[in-house]
Amino acid sequence: KVLKCQFILFQAIITNQNQWDEMLLTKGVVVIDVYQAWCGPCKAVVNLLRKLKNEFGEDDVLHFAVAEADNIPTLQPFRNKCEPVFLFCVNGKIVAIVRGVNGPLISKKITELVQEEREIAAGKKERTEVLTKQILNDFDDFVQFMMSGPCHVLVIIKREATDAIPHWKELCESSEMKMHTCDSVTVFRAIFNLCDIQDSVEDASRQLAFFFPNFGIQKTDQKVEKTLALIRPSLLKERRCKYSIMQRIKDDGFKIAMQKEIILTEEQTREFYKEHENQDYFPVLLEQMTSGPTLVLALTRENAVAHWRDLLGPKVVEEAKKENPNSLRAKYAVDNIPIGQLHGSSTPNDAEKELQFFFPREHTLALIKPDAAKKHKDDIMQKVKDAGFVISKIKEEALTREMAIQFYKDHEGKPFFNQLVTCMTEGPSVIMVLTKENAVEDWRQLMGPTDPEVAKETSPESIRAQFAQDILSNAVHGSSDREHALSSIECIFGEIDIN
Repeated sequence: KVLKCQFILFQAIITNQNQWDEMLLTKGVVVIDVYQAWCGPCKAVVNLLRKLKNEFGEDDVLHFAVAEADNIPTLQPFRNKCEPVFLFCVNGKIVAIVRGVNGPLISKKITELVQEEREIAAGKKERTEVLTKQILNDFDDFVQFMMSGPCHVLVIIKREATDAIPHWKELCESSEMKMHTCDSVTVFRAIFNLCDIQDSVEDASRQLAFFFPNFGIQKTDQKVEKTLALIRPSLLKERRCKYSIMQRIKDDGFKIAMQKEIILTEEQTREFYKEHENQDYFPVLLEQMTSGPTLVLALTRENAVAHWRDLLGPKVVEEAKKENPNSLRAKYAVDNIPIGQLHGSSTPNDAEKELQFFFPREHTLALIKPDAAKKHKDDIMQKVKDAGFVISKIKEEALTREMAIQFYKDHEGKPFFNQLVTCMTEGPSVIMVLTKENAVEDWRQLMGPTDPEVAKETSPESIRAQFAQDILSNAVHGSSDREHALSSIECIFGEIDIN
């Protein structure tokens, strides 16, 4: 074997430029996990890579390596990145790249490259000269080349309900033979070498966002609204009906911003429907609304209140059946119950009040820990804003030891407690009061699991998956429940009015 650097299990370890250059001499396909010293190689895909090595190991065409970006000049573009990066090298040239722990895409790319190498070895296919796919070789020259003149950036859409990416790749491959007969472009041999072609929806979405940040956003004079929708207990028991209604909601362009099932008490029902209390039908309504779980939905779209009411149809079931038999209230009426089984807000003002009733705005304490505040503050703040949080209060200061002990008093006495307190007091933290509906739980979801390794596997878009260093320096902190949030806010900011 030309690859002479030492092996641990099935992956070669590459820690300097000489070893990197030596790796490029390896025949066949080499899959390289590019990592930084502070985080180490990606553990989440080791079992997958080992499985693929066993599957394709008989002809020694597939190899694996881990490369430390910090000490290899060629890998300089991948330093100070939080997400894992996998490079695919064929006969000394980097031909593809996958960012993030995307197991299916990594497996697909390896399978394609190994099969292609076997076809080339068997004489069934000629090797295509790699031009634009040389991702790393002569990187500075490549940047200059891309800046040397105009590029045509196209968005290609296939109108049918099919995946456009495979069809575009098939077009590129089928064009190869035609290109051979055209002298003016013989050097390129295929569209594949003339165009940058995405291998996945994730790659395509990333490039669309870069070149066309407003792509897919329809211009409209109508304001996006929220409205409240209720599926009442008698209908909710029919789960098949529930799924049909949910699909109808999505088909009509609504997005479900929030949802929960709740069993209303008599007191809550009387409060919500207090304007109907003197009506003849109120006793039946009260009995129905307290008989089991109600599904509560916050729906969003342009002109949401009016659209949802049009979809519901007339309030009286018999009128709905006669005047609009395709309306939801007509289609999903329950026998022997005169009251419609779905609810919608009457006006935007009513929608705001009703949403506040079921999804009261909460406050939670959020903290960007010292190490993350130093390195990733702006990125984390952007994720906070993108998630719809309002930053009601913010300050940047170093926690005292007493404050840190108060913060983590539930962990006092545990082996890691002193180390955790030290970590929290080693520099300034960004401390915020975040406000939105369901703020406590939504912030915990955005943070991700406590252990960054678990976060990378189960919540790859979470803050801890992308920015945490280890289980103690795990980027962010958040309150565990509403009571904890209020006490923590008072501890840091004192008694303040944030309503």
